[in-house]
Order: sequence, then structure tokens, then C-alpha cells
Amino acid sequence: MRGAQRLALVFAAWLVGSGCVYYNGIYNAQAEARLADAKLRRDNDGEAVTRFQRSAAIAETVLVRHPKSQWRNRALYIAARSGAMAAQCERAVPRLEQLLGGATLNGTERTRARLALATCDVRSGRSADARARLDSLVLTDDREIARQSRLWAARAALSMGDRDAVPAYLGDLDAGVLQWELINASMSAREYARVESLLVQRARLGDYREDVTRALRDLLGDGRVHAAQQIVDQYDAARVRDDSRARMHYVLGDMLARVGIDSLARRHLYAARTLAQRDTITAHDANARLALLALPRVTSERELDTLVARQDSVVWRTSYARQVAERVLLFRLLASRGDAESASLYLAAEVARDSLRAPGLARGLFLRIARESPSSPLVPNAWYAAALLEPDSAGAWQRRVLADFANSSVAARLRGEDPTDRPDFVSSPDLLRLNWTDALRIWSDSVRKLRLPPKPAGSR
Repeated sequence: MRGAQRLALVFAAWLVGSGCVYYNGIYNAQAEARLADAKLRRDNDGEAVTRFQRSAAIAETVLVRHPKSQWRNRALYIAARSGAMAAQCERAVPRLEQLLGGATLNGTERTRARLALATCDVRSGRSADARARLDSLVLTDDREIARQSRLWAARAALSMGDRDAVPAYLGDLDAGVLQWELINASMSAREYARVESLLVQRARLGDYREDVTRALRDLLGDGRVHAAQQIVDQYDAARVRDDSRARMHYVLGDMLARVGIDSLARRHLYAARTLAQRDTITAHDANARLALLALPRVTSERELDTLVARQDSVVWRTSYARQVAERVLLFRLLASRGDAESASLYLAAEVARDSLRAPGLARGLFLRIARESPSSPLVPNAWYAAALLEPDSAGAWQRRVLADFANSSVAARLRGEDPTDRPDFVSSPDLLRLNWTDALRIWSDSVRKLRLPPKPAGSR
């Protein structure tokens, strides 16, 4: 009787221990894996990875604490599959290969293990192997496994640069996460027609991400103004959040202003300011951009001073206006140096042209050098630079270079000759470089002092 009781107690203890392994380990690991799969069905890959990480960690605990438990094989499968889906491939791949080579998995587990192994192939750069594995899985009866296989096959094709295969894999799937991966890959490859098409699709669905603003800048940089406007119009129609729409309108307005399409730029900047009621940074930047929209039309230093003086302190506290202020400071420093060869004035004209984007101001300074500093070796360069900014007068000014400065490198270039054997080919750039280095040192010190935070009250 006493032996039977002892046996019963041992059996009861084994049941309790086995139950703890299941409920504290396997049950919780499976629960996290199910939640992760639910996140995948909603294309929430980030949250799915977090859940798979938890699932794998719990299953690992079972393997470490109960290596001889009857639940070992189950824990091994969960740890391997969840680990692979969480991108913990170094440990997961050998386990998956071991499981797939044995007979412990049922049909569903085997299919899921094959998919998990394929995801690690993609992540490890073995995309060709992954596609071969996934091409068979896309035909499986399990709809979610088939869907995930199509997504990962598309990722494999994308990593191989085979972007044309991606739509074939996706078919009618609205795979938002993967579409954004394809958009970013197409932007990197400068395939702007594809970027435009994909972004219009995401915009119609109201699927906004911060990548949109980068894409808009790239499209506008490639001259695709209509495409950028169409994308923003679609997001407007989808009524995405006002602050997101404000940022898109600001990017569009800013880029249009940079290329001189002021009327269209003004419309988008006004829209940005109106929509950015909660985003004060965008609202202030839009105000600053609108206030300084007249900068490219400035034709004299006096007009520049007037425009700058007209703006209030709120405008000058914006990041865009601070950049403009630093460029204006550099321009003024160069324009006031007054060296005999007018090299600093020539550099000021280049700053006006290239940094301030004020061609009228730059043209006036180039002409001033040409007319007021006849002995400067930079005069032919000044005539030529002015001609590039004034097409109507270009012919006359270039003829002046050919007639009065026939031996200059500029004249040689205009005649189609090799300019490198002319004396000013090296001396003029050296003169400009010397003055630029000196002025830039002074400017950098000034800007650094302007950027220093104010000292606390009472400090010395």
C-alpha cells in the first residue's frame, strides 16, 4: 500500500511538472507566435517581429530548463520557426534544417518551417535559393502561407535587382510594407516612373510615410513636377493627417521656389501654412519661405538689405531663414572686402548666383567688375558669367571678350580652342581660391559665434 502511494505521488509530481512546462512555456510561446501571425496577416511586420522574438525566447527557456521534457520537440520547432521569423537566423537555420530532415513535424508545421527557412535565405543574401523554395510554397492550400510566400518571393526578387518580377509575385495583394520597399529600391535606382506609379497607388489608399517627402524631392529634382503634384493631390483627396499634408505641400513649395516657379510655389506654401496648425515648425518654415520668396528677384545690394530688414524675428528663427542669413552674411563679407583685382566681389557674385539664387544681383556684380575694374584678370570671366545670366545680351558680351581679351582662356574656350595654355587658366582660379579661403575663415568664425546658445543669466 505504501509503495502504491509513493508511485501515485511520483506520478502526480510528474503531471504537475509537465503541466508547468506546458502552461509556463509551450502555451505562452505558442500564444506569442499566434499573435505574431495575426500581425503578419495585417502587414504589421514590426510588431510581428517583436512577438516572434518573445515566442522564441520563451521556447528557448523550455529547451534550457527542461531538455528531456516530452515538450522538447515542440519547443524546438517554436524556437526555430519564431527565431527565423524574428531574423535570428544564425541559431534558427540549423534547427529548421534538422527538423525538416526528420519526421516530427506535421504537414502545416513542415510548410511553415520551409517558409521560415526561406526568409532566412533572403536575409542572408541567398535570394536565388529562397525563390526556388518559395515558388513551390506560393501554390500551397494554406492561403496565409501562400500570401507570405509571395511577399518573401517578391523581397527576394527585389534584393536581386529584379524589380520587374515583383508585381508578378504580388498579383492582387495590397502589400503596403513591400510596396514601400519597392518604392525605396526604385528611388535608389532612379526609376522614377515606377516610383510615381507606386506612390499614386499608396496615396489613393491614404498610406502615408515619411518616405513620401524624400520621394517628392527626388521626383522634383528629376523635373517631374506634374508627378509630384499628382501625388500630393491624391493624398489631399484621401484626407491624410493635416500635419503630413502640410509637410508634403511645404516640400513641393520649397522645391518649386528653388527652380523659380514662384506662383505655383506660393500656392503650396500657403497650403502648408494653413494645414500646419499643430506643426509650428512647418508653419514657421512656410512663412519664412513665403517671406523670402522675393529673394531671386533682388537685383541690387540695396534691395537685398531692404528685404532682409523687412522680416521679423519669428522668420529668422526658422531653419530655412537661418541658412539664408548665413549666406547673406557670406555675401556681404565678400562684397565689402574691396581687393584690387575684385576677386572677392567676383566671389560675392557667385554666392548671389549659386547660394542666394538671385541671378539679377549676381549679374549686376559681374557687370560692375567688368566695367569698373578693367585691369583685373577676372574681367573676361565676369563678362562671360554675366552673359550666361542674360541670354539677350550674351552674344554682344561674348564678342566683347573675343575682341578685347583675345588671349584669355575664356576667349580660347569660346573659339573652341584648348584654354589650358593661356596664362590666366591657372592664375585666375588661384586668385579666387586665395580670397575665398581667407573670407571663409572669417565667415566660419562669425557663424560659429552666431550659433552659440545664449549664456544663462548671471553667468560670466
